[in-house]
Amino acid sequence: MTKLFPIKSFPKRLLVKWIFIFDNIFWFIKRKFGFSPTQIVGVTPSGNTLLKLNRKFPIGDSGFIVELPRDDVIFRSVSRSGSWEIEESEFLARGLKKACQKPNSKTALLDFGANTGLVTLQAMNISKTRNEVFLFEPIPRHASAIRNNLKNLTNIQINEFALSDRNGSAEIFTEKWNQGNTSLINSVVAPKGKIVNNIELRDTAEYCEEFLHGFDSYVIKCDTQGMDPLILSRIPQRIWEKVECAVIEVWALPEIDEVDVKNLLSMWEGFEYASWAPNSNKSITLNEVSKFWLRKSGLENGNLFLSKTARPNAGVASHFRHS
Repeated sequence: MTKLFPIKSFPKRLLVKWIFIFDNIFWFIKRKFGFSPTQIVGVTPSGNTLLKLNRKFPIGDSGFIVELPRDDVIFRSVSRSGSWEIEESEFLARGLKKACQKPNSKTALLDFGANTGLVTLQAMNISKTRNEVFLFEPIPRHASAIRNNLKNLTNIQINEFALSDRNGSAEIFTEKWNQGNTSLINSVVAPKGKIVNNIELRDTAEYCEEFLHGFDSYVIKCDTQGMDPLILSRIPQRIWEKVECAVIEVWALPEIDEVDVKNLLSMWEGFEYASWAPNSNKSITLNEVSKFWLRKSGLENGNLFLSKTARPNAGVASHFRHS
Protein backbone atom coordinates (compact mmCIF):
# COMPACT_ATOMS: atom_id res chain seq x y z
CA MET A 1 0.00 0.00 0.00
CA THR A 2 1.23 3.50 -0.87
CA LYS A 3 1.42 5.65 2.27
CA LEU A 4 -0.59 8.88 2.20
CA PHE A 5 2.06 11.01 3.87
CA PRO A 6 3.89 13.12 2.97
CA ILE A 7 0.98 14.61 0.99
CA LYS A 8 3.22 16.65 -1.33
CA SER A 9 4.89 13.60 -2.86
CA PHE A 10 1.85 11.29 -2.71
CA PRO A 11 0.68 11.77 -6.37
CA LYS A 12 4.17 11.08 -7.70
CA ARG A 13 4.65 8.02 -5.48
CA LEU A 14 1.23 6.68 -6.46
CA LEU A 15 2.01 7.13 -10.17
CA VAL A 16 5.34 5.32 -9.82
CA LYS A 17 3.64 2.43 -8.02
CA TRP A 18 0.96 2.04 -10.71
CA ILE A 19 3.52 2.24 -13.51
CA PHE A 20 5.44 -0.56 -11.76
CA ILE A 21 2.27 -2.67 -11.44
CA PHE A 22 1.20 -2.19 -15.07
CA ASP A 23 4.73 -2.86 -16.25
CA ASN A 24 4.77 -6.22 -14.47
CA ILE A 25 1.29 -7.13 -15.77
CA PHE A 26 2.38 -6.23 -19.31
CA TRP A 27 5.46 -8.45 -19.12
CA PHE A 28 3.51 -11.30 -17.53
CA ILE A 29 1.05 -11.25 -20.45
CA LYS A 30 3.84 -11.11 -23.02
CA ARG A 31 5.60 -14.08 -21.41
CA LYS A 32 2.31 -16.00 -21.03
CA PHE A 33 1.53 -15.75 -24.74
CA GLY A 34 5.05 -16.29 -26.01
CA PHE A 35 5.94 -12.70 -26.95
CA SER A 36 8.65 -12.24 -24.34
CA PRO A 37 12.29 -11.86 -25.49
CA THR A 38 13.19 -14.69 -23.09
CA GLN A 39 11.54 -17.55 -21.28
CA ILE A 40 12.34 -19.37 -18.05
CA VAL A 41 13.26 -22.99 -18.77
CA GLY A 42 14.62 -24.29 -15.49
CA VAL A 43 16.52 -23.88 -12.23
CA THR A 44 20.04 -25.16 -11.52
CA PRO A 45 21.12 -27.09 -8.40
CA SER A 46 22.83 -23.89 -7.18
CA GLY A 47 19.49 -22.05 -7.31
CA ASN A 48 20.17 -20.01 -10.45
CA THR A 49 17.43 -19.55 -13.06
CA LEU A 50 17.88 -20.60 -16.69
CA LEU A 51 16.64 -18.12 -19.29
CA LYS A 52 16.26 -19.12 -22.93
CA LEU A 53 16.67 -16.32 -25.51
CA ASN A 54 13.80 -16.22 -28.01
CA ARG A 55 15.78 -14.21 -30.54
CA LYS A 56 19.33 -13.04 -31.14
CA PHE A 57 20.80 -10.63 -28.56
CA PRO A 58 24.31 -9.43 -27.64
CA ILE A 59 24.38 -12.19 -24.98
CA GLY A 60 23.78 -14.92 -27.55
CA ASP A 61 21.79 -16.29 -30.47
CA SER A 62 18.18 -17.42 -30.34
CA GLY A 63 17.95 -20.55 -28.23
CA PHE A 64 20.98 -19.71 -26.08
CA ILE A 65 20.38 -20.41 -22.39
CA VAL A 66 21.65 -17.88 -19.83
CA GLU A 67 22.15 -18.80 -16.16
CA LEU A 68 21.47 -16.07 -13.59
CA PRO A 69 20.43 -15.55 -9.97
CA ARG A 70 16.83 -14.39 -10.06
CA ASP A 71 17.12 -10.86 -8.68
CA ASP A 72 15.35 -7.57 -9.38
CA VAL A 73 18.16 -5.92 -11.36
CA ILE A 74 20.36 -8.06 -13.65
CA PHE A 75 17.83 -10.88 -14.12
CA ARG A 76 15.05 -8.38 -14.76
CA SER A 77 17.13 -6.52 -17.37
CA VAL A 78 18.25 -9.64 -19.21
CA SER A 79 14.79 -11.22 -19.22
CA ARG A 80 13.31 -8.07 -20.78
CA SER A 81 16.06 -6.74 -23.03
CA GLY A 82 18.43 -9.65 -23.65
CA SER A 83 21.41 -7.59 -22.50
CA TRP A 84 23.21 -6.13 -19.49
CA GLU A 85 25.39 -2.98 -19.34
CA ILE A 86 25.70 -3.11 -23.12
CA GLU A 87 27.58 0.20 -23.40
CA GLU A 88 30.40 -1.23 -21.28
CA SER A 89 30.61 -4.30 -23.50
CA GLU A 90 30.66 -2.24 -26.69
CA PHE A 91 33.48 -0.07 -25.33
CA LEU A 92 35.50 -3.15 -24.33
CA ALA A 93 34.82 -4.75 -27.73
CA ARG A 94 36.28 -1.72 -29.53
CA GLY A 95 39.39 -2.03 -27.40
CA LEU A 96 39.66 -5.76 -28.08
CA LYS A 97 39.40 -5.23 -31.83
CA LYS A 98 42.13 -2.61 -31.77
CA ALA A 99 44.38 -4.67 -29.49
CA CYS A 100 44.03 -7.78 -31.66
CA GLN A 101 44.81 -6.01 -34.96
CA LYS A 102 48.53 -6.69 -34.79
CA PRO A 103 49.54 -10.04 -36.34
CA ASN A 104 50.66 -12.72 -33.86
CA SER A 105 49.89 -10.48 -30.86
CA LYS A 106 48.53 -11.91 -27.59
CA THR A 107 45.72 -10.03 -25.86
CA ALA A 108 44.11 -10.70 -22.48
CA LEU A 109 40.73 -9.46 -21.30
CA LEU A 110 40.73 -9.15 -17.49
CA ASP A 111 37.36 -9.08 -15.74
CA PHE A 112 37.64 -8.24 -12.02
CA GLY A 113 34.31 -8.78 -10.28
CA ALA A 114 32.85 -10.76 -13.18
CA ASN A 115 29.53 -11.63 -11.45
CA THR A 116 27.87 -13.97 -14.02
CA GLY A 117 30.20 -12.99 -16.88
CA LEU A 118 27.64 -11.15 -19.00
CA VAL A 119 29.69 -8.01 -19.75
CA THR A 120 32.63 -10.14 -20.90
CA LEU A 121 30.35 -12.49 -22.88
CA GLN A 122 28.77 -9.58 -24.75
CA ALA A 123 32.17 -7.98 -25.42
CA MET A 124 33.50 -11.23 -26.88
CA ASN A 125 30.38 -11.76 -28.99
CA ILE A 126 30.56 -8.22 -30.36
CA SER A 127 34.31 -8.13 -31.01
CA LYS A 128 34.59 -11.71 -32.34
CA THR A 129 38.26 -11.68 -31.30
CA ARG A 130 40.39 -14.67 -30.26
CA ASN A 131 41.98 -13.34 -27.09
CA GLU A 132 42.42 -14.99 -23.71
CA VAL A 133 39.99 -14.11 -20.91
CA PHE A 134 40.65 -14.07 -17.14
CA LEU A 135 37.56 -13.74 -14.95
CA PHE A 136 37.65 -13.22 -11.17
CA GLU A 137 34.48 -14.11 -9.28
CA PRO A 138 34.59 -15.49 -5.70
CA ILE A 139 30.87 -16.25 -5.19
CA PRO A 140 30.32 -19.98 -6.02
CA ARG A 141 26.81 -19.39 -7.35
CA HIS A 142 28.03 -16.68 -9.72
CA ALA A 143 31.06 -18.70 -10.84
CA SER A 144 28.70 -21.57 -11.69
CA ALA A 145 26.76 -19.20 -13.94
CA ILE A 146 29.98 -18.05 -15.64
CA ARG A 147 30.89 -21.64 -16.52
CA ASN A 148 27.53 -22.06 -18.25
CA ASN A 149 27.32 -18.63 -19.86
CA LEU A 150 30.85 -18.71 -21.34
CA LYS A 151 30.93 -22.42 -22.21
CA ASN A 152 31.10 -21.71 -25.96
CA LEU A 153 34.21 -19.53 -25.64
CA THR A 154 37.78 -20.83 -25.66
CA ASN A 155 40.84 -19.67 -23.69
CA ILE A 156 38.77 -18.85 -20.59
CA GLN A 157 40.27 -18.83 -17.09
CA ILE A 158 37.67 -18.67 -14.29
CA ASN A 159 39.27 -17.73 -10.97
CA GLU A 160 36.97 -18.43 -8.02
CA PHE A 161 38.62 -15.98 -5.65
CA ALA A 162 38.94 -12.23 -5.17
CA LEU A 163 42.13 -10.30 -5.75
CA SER A 164 43.36 -8.15 -2.87
CA ASP A 165 46.56 -6.86 -1.23
CA ARG A 166 47.19 -10.18 0.51
CA ASN A 167 46.58 -13.92 0.47
CA GLY A 168 43.96 -15.20 2.90
CA SER A 169 40.20 -15.20 3.34
CA ALA A 170 37.45 -12.71 4.09
CA GLU A 171 33.70 -12.25 4.30
CA ILE A 172 32.01 -10.85 1.20
CA PHE A 173 28.53 -9.29 1.19
CA THR A 174 25.82 -9.54 -1.50
CA GLU A 175 22.51 -7.71 -1.81
CA LYS A 176 19.75 -10.32 -2.22
CA TRP A 177 17.63 -8.23 -4.60
CA ASN A 178 20.60 -6.98 -6.65
CA GLN A 179 23.24 -9.68 -6.78
CA GLY A 180 25.50 -7.51 -8.90
CA ASN A 181 26.00 -5.49 -5.71
CA THR A 182 28.65 -7.65 -4.04
CA SER A 183 31.50 -6.18 -2.02
CA LEU A 184 34.16 -6.91 0.56
CA ILE A 185 33.16 -3.54 2.08
CA ASN A 186 30.26 -4.18 4.47
CA SER A 187 28.77 -0.69 4.21
CA VAL A 188 28.13 -1.01 0.46
CA VAL A 189 25.34 -3.57 0.97
CA ALA A 190 22.20 -2.70 2.96
CA PRO A 191 21.60 -4.89 6.03
CA LYS A 192 18.16 -6.13 4.91
CA GLY A 193 18.48 -9.33 2.90
CA LYS A 194 22.29 -9.29 3.01
CA ILE A 195 23.95 -12.56 1.94
CA VAL A 196 27.35 -13.33 3.52
CA ASN A 197 29.93 -15.70 2.02
CA ASN A 198 33.45 -16.55 3.14
CA ILE A 199 35.83 -16.39 0.18
CA GLU A 200 39.49 -16.84 -0.74
CA LEU A 201 41.73 -13.81 -1.33
CA ARG A 202 44.77 -13.81 -3.59
CA ASP A 203 47.54 -11.22 -3.70
CA THR A 204 47.12 -9.15 -6.88
CA ALA A 205 50.81 -8.49 -7.55
CA GLU A 206 51.69 -12.17 -7.08
CA TYR A 207 48.91 -13.30 -9.42
CA CYS A 208 49.97 -10.83 -12.12
CA GLU A 209 53.58 -11.96 -11.88
CA GLU A 210 52.65 -15.64 -12.16
CA PHE A 211 49.87 -15.62 -14.75
CA LEU A 212 49.63 -12.29 -16.62
CA HIS A 213 53.06 -11.88 -18.16
CA GLY A 214 53.74 -12.52 -21.84
CA PHE A 215 50.82 -10.59 -23.30
CA ASP A 216 51.24 -7.79 -25.85
CA SER A 217 48.09 -5.95 -24.79
CA TYR A 218 45.31 -5.99 -22.21
CA VAL A 219 41.70 -4.84 -21.87
CA ILE A 220 40.33 -4.42 -18.34
CA LYS A 221 36.87 -4.36 -16.79
CA CYS A 222 36.74 -3.80 -13.02
CA ASP A 223 33.54 -3.71 -10.95
CA THR A 224 34.28 -4.70 -7.36
CA GLN A 225 32.05 -2.27 -5.48
CA GLY A 226 34.71 -0.08 -3.89
CA MET A 227 37.73 -2.42 -3.92
CA ASP A 228 38.86 -1.18 -7.34
CA PRO A 229 41.69 1.19 -6.26
CA LEU A 230 43.19 -1.39 -3.91
CA ILE A 231 43.22 -4.09 -6.60
CA LEU A 232 44.13 -2.00 -9.64
CA SER A 233 46.94 -0.08 -7.92
CA ARG A 234 48.71 -3.41 -7.37
CA ILE A 235 48.73 -4.31 -11.05
CA PRO A 236 52.31 -3.69 -12.26
CA GLN A 237 53.15 -0.60 -14.31
CA ARG A 238 54.34 -2.81 -17.19
CA ILE A 239 50.80 -4.16 -17.58
CA TRP A 240 49.13 -0.74 -17.43
CA GLU A 241 51.48 0.47 -20.18
CA LYS A 242 49.97 -2.22 -22.44
CA VAL A 243 46.29 -1.68 -21.51
CA GLU A 244 44.36 -0.60 -24.60
CA CYS A 245 41.19 0.37 -22.74
CA ALA A 246 39.44 -0.13 -19.40
CA VAL A 247 36.01 0.26 -17.83
CA ILE A 248 36.20 0.83 -14.07
CA GLU A 249 33.43 1.49 -11.57
CA VAL A 250 34.36 4.37 -9.26
CA TRP A 251 32.77 4.59 -5.82
CA ALA A 252 33.15 7.67 -3.61
CA LEU A 253 33.33 5.64 -0.41
CA PRO A 254 34.84 6.68 2.94
CA GLU A 255 36.83 3.41 2.93
CA ILE A 256 38.76 4.32 -0.23
CA ASP A 257 42.48 4.72 0.52
CA GLU A 258 43.97 7.93 -0.86
CA VAL A 259 47.37 6.25 -1.33
CA ASP A 260 45.84 3.55 -3.53
CA VAL A 261 44.11 6.16 -5.69
CA LYS A 262 47.27 8.26 -6.10
CA ASN A 263 49.40 5.21 -6.94
CA LEU A 264 46.84 4.03 -9.48
CA LEU A 265 46.41 7.39 -11.21
CA SER A 266 50.19 7.74 -11.52
CA MET A 267 50.10 4.66 -13.79
CA TRP A 268 47.32 6.07 -15.98
CA GLU A 269 49.26 8.91 -17.58
CA GLY A 270 49.39 7.01 -20.89
CA PHE A 271 45.63 7.11 -21.44
CA GLU A 272 44.54 9.79 -23.91
CA TYR A 273 40.85 9.42 -23.15
CA ALA A 274 38.98 9.37 -19.83
CA SER A 275 35.26 9.97 -19.51
CA TRP A 276 32.17 9.12 -17.49
CA ALA A 277 30.36 8.30 -20.75
CA PRO A 278 31.68 5.78 -23.31
CA ASN A 279 30.86 7.78 -26.45
CA SER A 280 31.61 11.29 -25.26
CA ASN A 281 34.13 13.32 -27.25
CA LYS A 282 34.97 15.24 -24.07
CA SER A 283 37.78 13.78 -22.01
CA ILE A 284 38.11 14.59 -18.31
CA THR A 285 41.37 14.93 -16.38
CA LEU A 286 42.78 12.38 -13.96
CA ASN A 287 42.64 15.11 -11.32
CA GLU A 288 38.85 15.20 -11.74
CA VAL A 289 38.76 11.44 -11.33
CA SER A 290 40.83 11.70 -8.16
CA LYS A 291 38.57 14.38 -6.65
CA PHE A 292 35.47 12.28 -7.24
CA TRP A 293 37.04 9.03 -6.00
CA LEU A 294 38.15 10.71 -2.78
CA ARG A 295 34.95 12.65 -2.18
CA LYS A 296 34.00 9.98 0.40
CA SER A 297 30.29 10.79 0.18
CA GLY A 298 29.41 7.10 0.26
CA LEU A 299 26.51 7.74 -2.12
CA GLU A 300 27.88 8.28 -5.61
CA ASN A 301 29.33 5.93 -8.17
CA GLY A 302 29.98 6.05 -11.89
CA ASN A 303 31.66 4.10 -14.65
CA LEU A 304 34.99 5.46 -15.84
CA PHE A 305 35.98 4.74 -19.45
CA LEU A 306 39.70 4.85 -20.30
CA SER A 307 41.34 4.44 -23.69
CA LYS A 308 44.78 4.91 -25.21
CA THR A 309 43.11 6.58 -28.21
CA ALA A 310 40.65 9.47 -28.16
CA ARG A 311 36.97 8.79 -28.87
CA PRO A 312 35.72 10.89 -31.82
CA ASN A 313 32.02 10.12 -31.27
CA ALA A 314 29.39 12.76 -30.61
CA GLY A 315 29.21 13.99 -27.04
CA VAL A 316 27.05 12.39 -24.38
CA ALA A 317 26.18 14.23 -21.18
CA SER A 318 28.35 13.24 -18.24
CA HIS A 319 26.52 12.06 -15.13
CA PHE A 320 26.88 9.95 -12.00
CA ARG A 321 24.51 7.40 -10.57
CA HIS A 322 23.34 7.76 -6.99
CA SER A 323 22.97 4.67 -4.83
